[in-house]
Amino acid sequence: MNILGIGGPELILILLIMLIVAGPKRMIAWAYTLGKYIARFRRMWEETVDVLQKEFDEAGVDIKVPRELPTRANLNRQAGKALSSLTQPVQDVLDEVRGELAETKEAASATARKAAETTSGNGSAAASRTVSPPPPTAPSGGPRPRTDSFGTWSRSDDENGFGTWSAGGRDPQ
Repeated sequence: MNILGIGGPELILILLIMLIVAGPKRMIAWAYTLGKYIARFRRMWEETVDVLQKEFDEAGVDIKVPRELPTRANLNRQAGKALSSLTQPVQDVLDEVRGELAETKEAASATARKAAETTSGNGSAAASRTVSPPPPTAPSGGPRPRTDSFGTWSRSDDENGFGTWSAGGRDPQ
């Protein structure tokens, strides 16, 4: 519920403050007075609509003045009717694009299904076609370049022919 930008909890708080300040007897009188003014405003609106419609009809202008009080919903509805001739071509193009997008998605999924069927029937050939990049090579005689944070293995030319492992770029101890 939102009345003039005031939500339900705020409206209850305002009514409670008014009840405390004015008291129950004055609140009843204020509600009665407010009802009288709202009724007067509605009668004035109807008279104004009648006069305006009569003037428009005599002038030959094809405008229908709304009989009900203007609300946001009524104004949006009337604006939508007035602008429908401008927005309809755009809506038609959007519908056409959505249709083409759906067709493209369907064609892509059909192609993916066919590709999945051909690889599932020929799985060993598909696996043999998968090529992984070669590991980085070290320059001759030097340590291999560090490729990750786990550490590196370097070849040593000592008498036993074993290399050394350095964890995270540091020598193990």
